Amino acid sequence: MSDELNGNFEYRFGPDGQWRILVANTRELREKAFRLVYDVYIREGYELRFGRESGLWCTIHHLHPGTAIFLAEKEGRLAGSVTVMPDSRLGLPTDRIFPEPLADLRKAGRRLSEISSLVVTEEPGGIPPELAMHLYRLAHLASLHLLKSTDIVASVMARHSDFYTRFLLFDEVSDAPRLSPKTGQQVCYVRLNLETMKERYRERYARATGRRNLFRWFFQNEGEPDMIDWLRRSRSPMPTEDLYYFGANRTNILAKAGHDVIAILEEEYRLAGAAGI
Repeated sequence: MSDELNGNFEYRFGPDGQWRILVANTRELREKAFRLVYDVYIREGYELRFGRESGLWCTIHHLHPGTAIFLAEKEGRLAGSVTVMPDSRLGLPTDRIFPEPLADLRKAGRRLSEISSLVVTEEPGGIPPELAMHLYRLAHLASLHLLKSTDIVASVMARHSDFYTRFLLFDEVSDAPRLSPKTGQQVCYVRLNLETMKERYRERYARATGRRNLFRWFFQNEGEPDMIDWLRRSRSPMPTEDLYYFGANRTNILAKAGHDVIAILEEEYRLAGAAGI
């Protein structure tokens, strides 16, 4: 497995570099990512509660200026995507399903981010785990180094909960799934403590060989400083005109959210500009 960062700020991997992952930092790339996620969800048979008119999976949290979206391509064909969302006055998507653990984490002073909309398209022989792991690694780096999070949370399909428990070593995985109001699917709450992740991965994986050594994958990658620099340079908040393009022109998200939420978003955009994100 090889990684390459070239002068066009692209993340490439594969024997011939045929896979690439971009930061979706333009209107065109964001729209491609939103459409890809929607198409995958429809193909999976999810009972989507919105997005059918626009054909875009774009929520109010996707419109936050601190949200980072990654889009993967293979030889020009869209292949996958993942989104990392910062905690803010908007809350996080998981607040609508599992509000109790998130409230406890915030009360304890934890800084949260959420991984959402992780999809990969099917290849011959099934879903390629390699692409999913590259997307997940970038989401991890964005949460840790861009958003300065102490914890990653997510609402994941109940059938995938063992993957997060046994493979990715998430600290918490809820036993009782709940119904997602957005997809109509049974989901579980999961949380990863980023401050203790390295030691846990060292203990479990440091002696493993090849691809099974996730300690080396996450914590002994020689290219990580370049990846982080690439993430910081590629990071670009959605401009205000695109907030209204996606939130009002392409969807009715802002109208449904109401004036209070719009005011919060506009303030978050002002703060993002002042912080130089």
